[in-house]
Amino acid sequence: MRKTKERAERDEQESDALRAADAAVAELKEALARVGMSLPSLRAGMPVNGSGFVELGGCNAGAASRLAKIFNAAADALPELRATGP
Repeated sequence: MRKTKERAERDEQESDALRAADAAVAELKEALARVGMSLPSLRAGMPVNGSGFVELGGCNAGAASRLAKIFNAAADALPELRATGP
């Protein structure tokens, strides 16, 4: 059965989204490793609305608290990372 042009474009978009999710997972794993952390459930998921999707999974309260401290320190050090609105 031959793929239609629309189907081929959709498949390519999905492949691009999966590659983007895989790259984001690798980048986040590396960043977490730099601060001695990991998220065991971290993985690339199926694309959502044509975009790559990353499943962060769960973590214990200590890890969540440590992540909050890291994010706050990063926001203090790099004002461009701070949210500008609610």
